[in-house]
Amino acid sequence: MTTAARVLDVLARVVESDEVRDKPELPLYGELLDSMRTVELLVALEEAFGIQISAAELDREEWATPSRVVSFVERRLTA
Repeated sequence: MTTAARVLDVLARVVESDEVRDKPELPLYGELLDSMRTVELLVALEEAFGIQISAAELDREEWATPSRVVSFVERRLTA
Protein backbone atom coordinates (compact mmCIF):
# COMPACT_ATOMS: atom_id res chain seq x y z
CA MET A 1 0.00 0.00 0.00
CA THR A 2 1.35 3.43 -0.92
CA THR A 3 1.89 6.23 1.56
CA ALA A 4 -0.88 8.21 -0.13
CA ALA A 5 -3.34 5.32 0.20
CA ARG A 6 -2.44 4.88 3.87
CA VAL A 7 -2.89 8.61 4.57
CA LEU A 8 -6.26 8.57 2.82
CA ASP A 9 -7.30 5.52 4.86
CA VAL A 10 -6.50 7.37 8.08
CA LEU A 11 -8.22 10.53 6.85
CA ALA A 12 -11.34 8.65 5.73
CA ARG A 13 -11.60 6.96 9.12
CA VAL A 14 -11.22 10.22 11.04
CA VAL A 15 -13.67 12.25 8.96
CA GLU A 16 -15.98 9.25 8.53
CA SER A 17 -16.23 9.72 4.76
CA ASP A 18 -14.76 7.73 1.87
CA GLU A 19 -15.28 10.80 -0.30
CA VAL A 20 -11.75 11.95 0.59
CA ARG A 21 -10.33 9.02 -1.41
CA ASP A 22 -12.02 10.06 -4.65
CA LYS A 23 -11.82 13.85 -4.42
CA PRO A 24 -8.22 14.95 -3.77
CA GLU A 25 -9.16 18.65 -3.78
CA LEU A 26 -12.20 18.28 -1.52
CA PRO A 27 -12.23 21.11 1.06
CA LEU A 28 -11.81 19.46 4.46
CA TYR A 29 -12.49 22.35 6.81
CA GLY A 30 -16.06 23.31 7.44
CA GLU A 31 -17.96 20.08 6.96
CA LEU A 32 -15.42 17.29 7.49
CA LEU A 33 -12.74 18.70 9.79
CA ASP A 34 -13.11 20.92 12.83
CA SER A 35 -10.67 21.59 15.65
CA MET A 36 -11.36 18.33 17.48
CA ARG A 37 -11.14 16.17 14.36
CA THR A 38 -7.94 17.94 13.33
CA VAL A 39 -6.36 16.86 16.61
CA GLU A 40 -7.74 13.35 16.11
CA LEU A 41 -6.23 13.29 12.60
CA LEU A 42 -2.89 14.53 13.91
CA VAL A 43 -2.75 11.74 16.51
CA ALA A 44 -3.90 9.10 14.01
CA LEU A 45 -1.22 10.13 11.50
CA GLU A 46 1.45 10.12 14.20
CA GLU A 47 0.46 6.59 15.21
CA ALA A 48 0.11 5.28 11.65
CA PHE A 49 3.43 6.66 10.41
CA GLY A 50 5.56 6.95 13.54
CA ILE A 51 6.07 10.68 13.07
CA GLN A 52 5.75 13.59 15.46
CA ILE A 53 3.54 16.52 14.47
CA SER A 54 3.45 19.52 16.75
CA ALA A 55 0.15 21.34 17.11
CA ALA A 56 2.11 24.48 16.27
CA GLU A 57 2.83 22.99 12.83
CA LEU A 58 -0.83 22.71 11.96
CA ASP A 59 -1.75 25.09 9.21
CA ARG A 60 -5.31 24.87 7.92
CA GLU A 61 -4.13 25.96 4.47
CA GLU A 62 -1.55 23.17 4.37
CA TRP A 63 -4.18 20.62 5.50
CA ALA A 64 -7.06 22.09 3.46
CA THR A 65 -7.56 19.13 1.10
CA PRO A 66 -6.82 15.39 1.08
CA SER A 67 -4.01 15.91 -1.44
CA ARG A 68 -2.37 18.49 0.82
CA VAL A 69 -2.54 16.18 3.84
CA VAL A 70 -0.89 13.45 1.74
CA SER A 71 1.84 15.88 0.65
CA PHE A 72 2.43 16.98 4.24
CA VAL A 73 2.91 13.41 5.47
CA GLU A 74 5.12 12.48 2.49
CA ARG A 75 7.37 15.49 3.20
CA ARG A 76 7.59 14.53 6.88
CA LEU A 77 8.57 10.97 6.03
CA THR A 78 11.41 12.10 3.77
CA ALA A 79 12.73 14.77 6.13
